[in-house]
Amino acid sequence: MILNRLRIVHLRNHGHTEIECPDGTLLLLGENGAGKTTVLEAVSYLCSSRSFVSHQDRGLLRKGEEYFRLEGRFTSAGGTRHDVAVTFSTEQGRKQIELDNTALAAASDLIGQFPIVALSPQHRPITAGGPGERRSFIDFIISQVQHSYLEDLIDYRRTLRQRNALLSDMERRPEDIRGTLEAWDASLAAAAVRIMRRRAAFIEEFIPYFQRAMEGVIAAREQVTLLYRATAEIAADADDAADAYRALLARRFQTDLRRGSTTIGPHRDGVDILLNGLDVRAQASQGQHKTVLIALKLAEHRYLDTHLDEAPILLLDDVFSELDDDRLARVLQLVDGVGQTFITSANAATLQHFAHAHANNLTLRISEGEVSHMAEVA
Repeated sequence: MILNRLRIVHLRNHGHTEIECPDGTLLLLGENGAGKTTVLEAVSYLCSSRSFVSHQDRGLLRKGEEYFRLEGRFTSAGGTRHDVAVTFSTEQGRKQIELDNTALAAASDLIGQFPIVALSPQHRPITAGGPGERRSFIDFIISQVQHSYLEDLIDYRRTLRQRNALLSDMERRPEDIRGTLEAWDASLAAAAVRIMRRRAAFIEEFIPYFQRAMEGVIAAREQVTLLYRATAEIAADADDAADAYRALLARRFQTDLRRGSTTIGPHRDGVDILLNGLDVRAQASQGQHKTVLIALKLAEHRYLDTHLDEAPILLLDDVFSELDDDRLARVLQLVDGVGQTFITSANAATLQHFAHAHANNLTLRISEGEVSHMAEVA
């Protein structure tokens, strides 16, 4: 997938920005706060309906403005052209997404059509944060490959909200709540089992990609793996898994009622990242966190590239400041030729590394939301 043209209106410090994007790599140079990351956020919005920096659309508005609009023209591997537009206005209070001039019924309909992988310091919680960050990481990868999985996630979360609202209703008697829950639990269990099965299968598939990427980044024998920890202790692959899940929910009724929420399920499952047998979150150094995160994201790109008909667009935001020269050179070598790549850097010296690693790409300089062209890298 190639983004040919990008138009940004009233996003953060960008007033009106238009960029003709190269097929290879676009390097964006500028000081911190110049608006480099905003360009990558705009690409992320057009591909996934969301920013990798902030989940608050209103907070992305340029000061004094009441709307932002993003437009992109894409070309698929088969040569088909697609136009995507995302608009947010304070008057409507929500995003509107258009694909080929037709409004999408839901933002989720965009997921997977324009595959994308983003790597930014904002993603550090994947290795250092709570389990929700790692669940989101794997859920987004699977959702780009299998839209039915995303539908299961949406159904599960909707049913879970209804179940939790019922559990926290202090005005209803426990016996009345229990009776009503039975109807919700059938739907919840069916979706939960499908999610658990797909997550477990994905992690088994993904581990070799992760291990090869780690070897590529550091050229050393660091042992990495992933471990999925389901809170519902059932055999998810069994034919009667949904029934077993419902029975487990029934046995935990008093606990859930006391806490006012559902205490087991995919929304509470864990994903551990292990480095040399130890939990990265608790044991890894700052440098190891950076390396593991880069390996995860490179593995994500390779996994999507293998499982989709389109090469994902790769966004590397301020990655150079996180790496020494040796690992920087390795990462550039690993991403060279993988497809369209957008890179930001505040260090002009990056241009030297970029010139050695890439050919026939474009470099732009950004200052206070204004884009100026530099000579193409020969």
